[in-house]
Amino acid sequence: MKQIEIEIDGIKYKTFVREDRFRASCYNSMNETHATEVFPPIAGKVIDIIPVGTKIKKGDVLATIEAMKMYNRIFSPVKGIVKEVHYSVGDNAVRSTSLVVIEKN
Repeated sequence: MKQIEIEIDGIKYKTFVREDRFRASCYNSMNETHATEVFPPIAGKVIDIIPVGTKIKKGDVLATIEAMKMYNRIFSPVKGIVKEVHYSVGDNAVRSTSLVVIEKN
């Protein structure tokens, strides 16, 4: 895991990004791709989250989480494509479960 610093609404948070090797599903199950999981820096209600298949750049907003009546945006640490989304709008996100998995490109 790699520690990164995120600034949300002028407040700096430290969080962790875990980089893993995983097998791509569907037709190319034998090819390995490099992926990054993004974890929320705080627990809270998911207000908005990016859909699977979206092409993103470093710094794009992945999700918005409401915690203690404040909206916190979670930004992408890498450029790539969103491969997995682990929450839906209205879910309560926790720090131990990643929000999204991004396949780097």
